Amino acid sequence: MAKPTQPSSYERLGQRIQRAINSPKAQSQKCAEISRQPEESIDDWNRLLEELSTLGHVTMIPLDDEAGTIRLRWNPEEAM
Repeated sequence: MAKPTQPSSYERLGQRIQRAINSPKAQSQKCAEISRQPEESIDDWNRLLEELSTLGHVTMIPLDDEAGTIRLRWNPEEAM
């Protein structure tokens, strides 16, 4: 029987951000603040931000350059 593979560091980052975005508070406000954690790769973080920047209905607002905190705002109607 094959051993299940562990998610990559990028997949774990994506899962963490997805949980933040899907939280009830974020969903009601259509907004979430995210930041890179010290143990997360800067390359993974930059890749995630690059991918988010391609979504037309998502606005990224830098809040803190040192901590890398970003506010994400989205408008589901624009996604349709």
